[in-house]
This record gives sequence, structure tokens and C-alpha cells, in this order.
Amino acid sequence: MIARLKAFWGWLKKYWAVPLIILGIIGGWLLFRKRREKGTPIVQTKVELQAIDAAGQARLKEAELGAEKAKAWVEAQYQSELQALNQSQKEQADALRDNPAELAKFLVRAGSGQ
Repeated sequence: MIARLKAFWGWLKKYWAVPLIILGIIGGWLLFRKRREKGTPIVQTKVELQAIDAAGQARLKEAELGAEKAKAWVEAQYQSELQALNQSQKEQADALRDNPAELAKFLVRAGSGQ
């Protein structure tokens, strides 16, 4: 048993980089796996562009129809996203109901899972 430990220790001193590289690969995977779950930068950019477009549409409706009708339009437009929200997201959406543009942005982002 001790002879094997001495042999392993000798190998480890000679080839110390091999376990270091393996640990680095495992650590990198653990560190960066959450970024991959959110999607590629292209997907994230598409979602942000959709959020900006939704906010622009909400501002146009607000200018055309007035604030109250614009709120109703945004809620009707994103009804499926509103129903899919969890409790904390619903509280955030309720806080944003006074601003149709921000509400539209939030609902587009929430609908995409970001």
C-alpha cells in the first residue's frame, strides 16, 4: 500500500500538469455551464432586440391611444407571457403596470426565459 502511494507521489511530482489540466477543465465547465443555459450571444441579442421593439411599439400605442389604452393593449398583446409568470415575476409585472414600455420589455424577456 505504501509502495503504491510512493509510486503515485513520484508520478504526481513528475506529471503534476496532468491533474491540474483535468481540474481546470472540470472547474471551467462548472463555472461556465450557466452561461450556456441562457443561450448563445446571438439568442440573447435577439431577445434584447425584441424587448426594445416591444417597448417601441408600446410607446407608439401610448402616444396614439393614451396611457390607459396602451396598458390594456400591452396586457392583451402579451397575455400568454403574463399567465406563464411565477409569483415574483407577477409582482415585478404589477410594479411595471404604470409604464407600458417597461412592462412590454419585461414580458418579452420573461417569455424568452431570461
